Amino acid sequence: MVLIFLISCLMPYALCLASDEATEDHQLPRFVSIRAKEINLRTGPGERYPIDWVIKAKGWPAQITAEFDNWRRVKLWDGTVGWAHRVMISKKRAVVTVQDGAILRRAPGNDAPPRAKVAANVHGELKKCDHNWCEVNFDGGQGWLPASALWGADGNDLKAQKN
Repeated sequence: MVLIFLISCLMPYALCLASDEATEDHQLPRFVSIRAKEINLRTGPGERYPIDWVIKAKGWPAQITAEFDNWRRVKLWDGTVGWAHRVMISKKRAVVTVQDGAILRRAPGNDAPPRAKVAANVHGELKKCDHNWCEVNFDGGQGWLPASALWGADGNDLKAQKN
């Protein structure tokens, strides 16, 4: 009787966890963003591994290069690599500019009117990409940049983004 009670109480929780795992994108490598204000990057996948870096970069891009249980090995835009718990990572996409003076345009294409020049190492929210141009929302405005000016996008990976 107690066993039946426990199973009936835990079944909805187990189904919820299974559904989260079933919908998770396991393609590697893949770009994501940092969810928390501060995350610990560890030398291995688990709390028993020492903290190598403490990163304060909420909303900045990261690339997942490996997975082990609830742990993700992430590479950051500056080359830093470490293991973070999956709750510290968001599927929401972000990018960082890698070219100083990249021209933010009103539409995709070199012939589109310019909106602004963007310095290197500025991060923003990735809206969508198509044909090697990406629409990015920065704190100071929104526009299109070539994918080659960004770290965190390949130029065609967000034609139909789902958040």
